[in-house]
Amino acid sequence: MGEQARNSECKLNDGGVGGAQIADVSVDTETGIVRINRLVAAQDCGLIIDLKTAESQVYGALIMGVCYALYEEKIMDNLTGRMLNADMEFYKLAGIGDVGELVVHMMTGPGYDDRGVIGLGEPPVISPGAAIANAVANAIGVRVPTLPLTPDKVLQALEKGGMA
Repeated sequence: MGEQARNSECKLNDGGVGGAQIADVSVDTETGIVRINRLVAAQDCGLIIDLKTAESQVYGALIMGVCYALYEEKIMDNLTGRMLNADMEFYKLAGIGDVGELVVHMMTGPGYDDRGVIGLGEPPVISPGAAIANAVANAIGVRVPTLPLTPDKVLQALEKGGMA
């Protein structure tokens, strides 16, 4: 076995992970409520050792992305520095009916597997917010400037010049 092959077998690659995501949403322009119809992820993480575990990691990331894109908003008291919605009574997370259809495609085969094992971890949780925000902007004709895309923010964006 050559030196390069021996070194590649002994090291977890620390670069080269990548992916793309796209969202299909519905936006109620009267209430400002955003619904996820479908969220699709294509993920490359090199050689996949356990497909079910890798897919599960991406599914979890998509769900986390829906949560931060639509619901998670930390409300702070500027005077005391305390979080005002620090429990599950006021800090909303997505439920099963909020997530929509999730589709995960793991990029495998020649050109992907040849690079060896590359860590998957956090990368697939980065894109859902952008994919969902872009889909909302496409749906209503105006960009909502900050996450989460709460109904009040969607309605404010619509008032400032979006399609009704």
